[in-house]
Amino acid sequence: MEASKRRPRRLFVWVTFYALVIAAVFILRGQKEHPGLGIRLPVESDTVTTITAVGRELAPELMPQLITKYHQLYPKLHVRLEDGGSVRALDALANRRAQVGLLYRLPTAEERALRRSAVNDSVLCFPIALGGIVLVANSLSGVESLTMDDLRRLARDQKDSRFDRLYIPDPNQGVWDAFRQSLGVSENVAFPGGKPAAALQNITFLKDDDAVLEAVLADPRGLGLASTLNLPDSLPELAADRAIYTVPVLPDTGLVPVEPGYAQIGYGEYPLYHYLYVACLAHGSIRASMFVTHLTSDRGQRHVERAGFLPARQVMRPVYLTRKPLGAKSN
Repeated sequence: MEASKRRPRRLFVWVTFYALVIAAVFILRGQKEHPGLGIRLPVESDTVTTITAVGRELAPELMPQLITKYHQLYPKLHVRLEDGGSVRALDALANRRAQVGLLYRLPTAEERALRRSAVNDSVLCFPIALGGIVLVANSLSGVESLTMDDLRRLARDQKDSRFDRLYIPDPNQGVWDAFRQSLGVSENVAFPGGKPAAALQNITFLKDDDAVLEAVLADPRGLGLASTLNLPDSLPELAADRAIYTVPVLPDTGLVPVEPGYAQIGYGEYPLYHYLYVACLAHGSIRASMFVTHLTSDRGQRHVERAGFLPARQVMRPVYLTRKPLGAKSN
């Protein structure tokens, strides 16, 4: 009789033990909802998470709008945007001080190798917006247009009879590298490497695009370099301004100079352009990957367009077709 009483008690103990083990496994695995019980267990997304992005100077009007839209979709995920250009963004990723970086250009092979050795990880970059590189001149200069060869000479720090000085934003920003890439100029005229800034004869580096505009306003024989991503509302204003204006550029294969308007940049008629890239580490923060994925998605690209900028995925740039898949080995 006593043995028959103990059996149900032992069975109850073992059933309770196994139930607790199963519940613990579900909790440890982050199971969102148990179908039988109908209760939602806590997961990582329930907590407020903040990631840091570096590169505010590259898109000071666009990025805050994109971050606001993202926060509206995911209220518990915050993105803190810090100042910096392309070089600072790459350094922040390498030092793990930031989870997302903004770039005007792709990292060089040396930069990729350095970051890989520093964090034992690779940097992934994706274009999210398209910008034009505009030449700004003082109205007293009288220059009607410039050829690509004119710009190549200026990019090599060679003298031009029409200009005494070429004003460029901080080279760490990245627009200087993008400008030379658009021209096919491989020589590294500016630091880091190549000719030091102190030895340049006709090129002056300034803090940012606003400083470039101020310098051109004060110098009738000065030519300035700026990005439309930093000057979203300035193209129509500059066209109507009597003090400064954007100089049309004659493409290598063109017959007439092309104005740097948004349609001309988007359709590839204007030859000087660059992308705004968003970068993260391949094995970095999951939240950073979510943010980057959102910016490159159809919804994120629509937000870029609604903010008044050219989205990277909806512009008419050249497309190259090939029978050889990416990554395939040559025979």
